[in-house]
Amino acid sequence: MKKIGEITITTIIINILLILLIILSFYIMMTRNLLWAVLASSIFSLLTATIFFILDAVDVSLTEAAVGAGIATILFVFTLKHLEINLKKSKSNNTILGLSLIVIVLLVFNLMDDFPRFGESKITQNSNVTEYYLENSNSEMGIPNVVTSILAGYRAFDTLGEVIVIFIAGVSVIGILREEKENE
Repeated sequence: MKKIGEITITTIIINILLILLIILSFYIMMTRNLLWAVLASSIFSLLTATIFFILDAVDVSLTEAAVGAGIATILFVFTLKHLEINLKKSKSNNTILGLSLIVIVLLVFNLMDDFPRFGESKITQNSNVTEYYLENSNSEMGIPNVVTSILAGYRAFDTLGEVIVIFIAGVSVIGILREEKENE
């Protein structure tokens, strides 16, 4: 991994993607075209999945891409297909909304100093379990990503149950969305 001073290329790429996510968030909030908002939400999910992939959380990345960019987009588009919505320009002044947003963003940035440092291992109350996973997951599972080794190795049955639930939800959505055939 190349470093520029103390900053890695990965950090720069993630920061650029986070800036794009912020821009997309504002676009989604401000757009009056619902189809474009759905498209922007799908792009948002794909960028989030890319960030997870860069951070070696491949399982989370695939879930985000499938659910956020795939299933959610399909559901939103089908919903928009069946709705007739006429949006009118708001006559109210959005100054209060804008100032509230700025205050919230400033508060979040101020609170970020209280967050634990990225990658710090002693941030949970179950630090003995955390230490075990961090020390042994690579040697026992052979997977460099701790999250993936926990989900695929230590919690495999749990993950299998979650996959079954997601599959059943997908089949249910397909059953709800399919069009009834006329009796011939």
